[in-house]
Amino acid sequence: MGSVAGIIGFLTNNVITFVFVLSLLVFVHEMGHYLVGRWSGIRIMAFSIGFGPEVAGFTDRHGTRWKLSIIPLGGYVRFFGDEDASSKTDVDQLSAMTEEERARSFAGAKLWKRAATVAAGPIANFILAIAIFAVLFGVYGRTVADPVVAVVMRGGAAAEAGIERGDRLVAIDGTKVTTFDEVQRYVGLRPGRNIVLTVERDGQKRDFRIVPKLVEDTDQFGNKMEMGRIGIALVDPLVTAIEPGGPAAKAGVQAGDRLIAVDGNNVATYYDIARYVTDRAGKNLVLTVERNGQTRDFPMVPETLTATDASGKKKDVGSIGISPIDPLVASIAPDSPAQEAGIALGDRILSVDGRVIDSIGEVQRYVASRQDKPVTLSVKRSGGTLDVQVTPKKTEEPDAFGNEMEINSIGITDGQKPFKLRYEAYGPFQALGEGVRQTGSIVSGTFEYLGNVIGGYMKADQLGGPIRVAQLSGQMATLGFSAVLQFAAILSVSIGLLNLMPVPVLDGGHLMFYAIEAVRGKPLGARAQDIAFRIGFAMVLSLMVFATWNDISSRIG
Repeated sequence: MGSVAGIIGFLTNNVITFVFVLSLLVFVHEMGHYLVGRWSGIRIMAFSIGFGPEVAGFTDRHGTRWKLSIIPLGGYVRFFGDEDASSKTDVDQLSAMTEEERARSFAGAKLWKRAATVAAGPIANFILAIAIFAVLFGVYGRTVADPVVAVVMRGGAAAEAGIERGDRLVAIDGTKVTTFDEVQRYVGLRPGRNIVLTVERDGQKRDFRIVPKLVEDTDQFGNKMEMGRIGIALVDPLVTAIEPGGPAAKAGVQAGDRLIAVDGNNVATYYDIARYVTDRAGKNLVLTVERNGQTRDFPMVPETLTATDASGKKKDVGSIGISPIDPLVASIAPDSPAQEAGIALGDRILSVDGRVIDSIGEVQRYVASRQDKPVTLSVKRSGGTLDVQVTPKKTEEPDAFGNEMEINSIGITDGQKPFKLRYEAYGPFQALGEGVRQTGSIVSGTFEYLGNVIGGYMKADQLGGPIRVAQLSGQMATLGFSAVLQFAAILSVSIGLLNLMPVPVLDGGHLMFYAIEAVRGKPLGARAQDIAFRIGFAMVLSLMVFATWNDISSRIG
């Protein structure tokens, strides 16, 4: 029964979202070909979403067959005179055409019309990405953090270069930066390369030459990725609470200790520790902290707990009982509902109204919509578990931007000191400009990554195929529709770029042929084109096999 539920969950969370996203992008891509082809006077025989046998369809008054096909991994527009979906010319059919029919065929159209029709597909993908980003920026705006260094990781590239806590980053390689995210994106694509970081310290600007180190990071879904890092973070990783009787407490860790390393691996954030500990339930590890200016090592063995990941799957994880990594109560407001209900410092919140939680933030978000409605917290204390009923009440608290706001609360926190955020709103034209910039950033980032692979700075295992795209689609669905749209925009840019590669059978290959035709004054011969198409098909197939192998390796490795 469990396996059936797992299959149904996989289909719901991954495949359905994947098919929706891919079908949207394919429809827009092929619609670009279709519209420009119609405008150019070329007769269109078929417009298909998917490959293989037709599942459903209809024929319009122009004679175009619109259809859904059984394999939802792409699509095509077949023009009059094409031999197949790859737009390879049917030489026999072309030679038998009348002059009028030839003028309506793709092969008989003027060179610029053919080039425009082919280029319209990838261009449509870029336009879609720009439009999606523009809508997201216009509707939601953007929350950003100033590029001020809160912590410098011991042994990191920034520490070695002389970067200090409190430095404000103002430029990288001469380009102005205004957010911490801009710094991360730039550094992430330049492992092993010299960069010049300009910082403001005590009113003076100083330049530091830094070489980002290649590190493997893990996101909230457990996906691993390589990127450049210099070892700086926005939040100082201080221990804010200790679970009484937990592994850290038994080892001697105290609230206020600064997390430095785990098993000799230097850390910059809470999540560096959390990701490491999660996979080491029941295994010995050494936590290194800084206390009163001194470095101390604490051996311990993480206990095993059951947690729910972002995809809704339950799994065993390691825990050492420190906040804010673990959902421990680090502070309780005086006269708050939590204090009145008997919640104590160091309590571990296991669930709220039966919902398993992984952080105090989840509790805060849950009770925010339940004013004057009792909620039941399942609490672990002194090795036992008890249920505590708490009734949230409306209080005034500062948000991440420093504004006082009314919110339903029970008065507990994880003790983490919030970093200053600012909200950026965009008008229609500003949002459109940001959409263009975001799309351009993805394009340049893609070329940077390919350059890193060719130059040996990064591995090619980041290239993913349909399995990874389906998995990511499902993961984005758990974060909401806006996250799915953002993922669709990123994927749309990737599809546009892929199709512009100068490989026969792809749009870029056709454009390459047209460029040769423009120079020669006549197209390549049928045999030369046939050989080129075979080579191109083999190249695309090899790329798909390689990407799929990466997908499989990442799942079984």
